Amino acid sequence: MFPQIPKYYVIDHHSMWGWPKTDTTIKDADIVFTWNDFTMKEDIIKWQADGKKVVVYEHGWNSIFDYEVNKQVVLADGFMTLGSNSANSLLRYGIDKNRILVTGNSNFDNLVTIEKENSKITVLYTALHWLKDRREFNNLKIKEIVSVLGDYADISVKTIPYSPIDIPKEVKTNWCSEIHNNKNLFKEIAKGLGSYDIILTPKESTFDFIALLLGKKVFRISKEEEYRDFDDQHSRNILPYSRITPDLLSKESELLVNLHDELIKSITIKEILKWAITL
Repeated sequence: MFPQIPKYYVIDHHSMWGWPKTDTTIKDADIVFTWNDFTMKEDIIKWQADGKKVVVYEHGWNSIFDYEVNKQVVLADGFMTLGSNSANSLLRYGIDKNRILVTGNSNFDNLVTIEKENSKITVLYTALHWLKDRREFNNLKIKEIVSVLGDYADISVKTIPYSPIDIPKEVKTNWCSEIHNNKNLFKEIAKGLGSYDIILTPKESTFDFIALLLGKKVFRISKEEEYRDFDDQHSRNILPYSRITPDLLSKESELLVNLHDELIKSITIKEILKWAITL
């Protein structure tokens, strides 16, 4: 039996946990909130054997779909999702509705950007970071973007330290950010996006999701077979594939989902704990 106000411990990832943390140690915690269960099977089983409840939170937009799309093993007692679409994915995979809580995440609440006035359309390519080195893929994509759109727009690249790419001289800026230990990651992303009109992405990520939330035009310019090896994970897309043509500079994004179903306004940690002790 858990206390009315349980002690909890958070294993954070990409600074994605959007609620208060505590000084409680993992040993003393009643509940462990973690970003994943299937890659840390031995730990999950040990914590549960010690009488702890384990709850997985959606550690980046789209991550919860990994269970359904890639048939991952379900070990956690409960799952926190950003919106109803990811919750429904868990339901389709056979997880009981009582083990799922739609929570939103405060990292996405109240995101704002300051739009920068540009003399020319600004295009940002978000270089692919994946399970393996994708330098060749990224190099081909940015060269194509520069070749097709360079006469009509200023081209920039968004990288992280793990996104290998050789940046052509025609590229105006390289926006490189650290995603693992940056405590202000989401606000910095929102602020930085004010400099760009159009985002081109190989496959949608949390970064591109933020851009869509801020009303930016975002286009998916790659198909899975371009970058995915046979044994790599599959992805879920919310944007149709678009060829790189000058038309992208004037058209609007087309979404395959309703953004309101992807994300709700965050609930409180009190509500989360009240649910977690029932698991």
